[in-house]
Amino acid sequence: MKGIIILSLVLLAGCGTYTPLEQLEANALVSGDWSAVEQRERLTARRKSGSGMQCPSDMIDFCVSSASGTRCRCVQSRVLKSLFEDR
Repeated sequence: MKGIIILSLVLLAGCGTYTPLEQLEANALVSGDWSAVEQRERLTARRKSGSGMQCPSDMIDFCVSSASGTRCRCVQSRVLKSLFEDR
C-alpha cells in the first residue's frame, strides 16, 4: 500500500512541473536564455508531425537531445526493455 501512495505522489509531482510556453518566453526575455523555448518548440513540432521515425515493428525510435540537436535512431525493442528490467 505504501508503494502505491509513494508512486502516486511521484506521478503527481511530475505533472505539476509543466511550465506554459508563455512563462518560458517571459523567463527567456529576462534571462536571455532561449534554449527552453526552443526545446519546447522542437518537441511541439515533432508531436504535431505525428510521424516521427518510421521504425520496423520489432524496433523503437530512440532520440537523444544535445546542444547540436536531436538525433533519433531505430533500436531493437528488446535492447531498451533489457535496460529497464530488474536485474
